[in-house]
Amino acid sequence: MMIRYRLMPPSTSSFARIKNELFVWLDADYQDQLGRLQFEGPAPIVAEVRRALSNAPGYRESKMNVDGMVMPLDLRTAMGSNVMRPFQPELVEGANVLTSPSPPTLTTEELTVEFASRFATWVVTNLPGPVKVQSYAWEHLVRGLQGTLFEWSFWRPKYPSEEMAASALAVPLREALAHETARLKNVYERRPIDQRLVPPSLTPEEAQQVANVFVEALDTAAPGDDGAATLIVRLHEQLLALGLMSRRET
Repeated sequence: MMIRYRLMPPSTSSFARIKNELFVWLDADYQDQLGRLQFEGPAPIVAEVRRALSNAPGYRESKMNVDGMVMPLDLRTAMGSNVMRPFQPELVEGANVLTSPSPPTLTTEELTVEFASRFATWVVTNLPGPVKVQSYAWEHLVRGLQGTLFEWSFWRPKYPSEEMAASALAVPLREALAHETARLKNVYERRPIDQRLVPPSLTPEEAQQVANVFVEALDTAAPGDDGAATLIVRLHEQLLALGLMSRRET
C-alpha cells in the first residue's frame, strides 16, 4: 500500500507552461509507518517540489525531513500547508492509510500492564473531573481514549468473556492504583473526598469491580471523538456509582 499525491507546477514557476504532473508517494500500510519519499516527474520540477517540501511542516517536526524517514501523517501535514498550496496537491491514493494506525507491538501481557497503568492514572487525575469540555485536559483525555480503544480492539479478543478480561486486569490495576495514588499524592489529596473515585488502596474484590467497569465501558464504546467523550462521562458515572469511598467512610 502507499499514500500518493499528484502535484502541478505553480503558476509562478518557470515550469508552469510545461503543465506536467508530478507525483510524490510513500510506501506504507499505516499512518505512522516510517518510509522514504519517492518522486516521479521531470527532474527540474522534482527539485522544486523537494525544496518546497523541505520548508513545509511535518506532523511533529518543524520542517519535513525530505531526505530522511517520514510518516504518511508527515506527508499529509506538509501537503496541507500553505507552503505546498501553490502546487495544488491532490491525494490520489492512500486515504485508508491515513486512518490506519500501526497495530500494537506489545504482547498481550504487556498491554494488560499498560492498560492498568493508564486506567489508574485516569482514575486518580482525569476521570474524577469534571474535566471542562474542550479544555486541554479534555482533549488530551479524548486522544488517550481513542488510542486505547484502538489497542483494546487487539487485546480484548484474547479473552472470551468480560469476566476473564476483567480478571486479567484486576491484579495489575490494583497495583497501579496504589502506585498512582502514592505518586500523585498531592493531586489525590487536594481533591475533595466526595470527588475521589477510589481509596488509596483496593481490596481484590474492589479491584475486580473497577476492572469490570473499564471492560464493560470500553467494550461498548463507539469510535471517534464523540465515542471517546461519551466514554469519559460513562466511566466517571459508573466508577462513582461503585461507592468505594463511601464504603471506607462507614
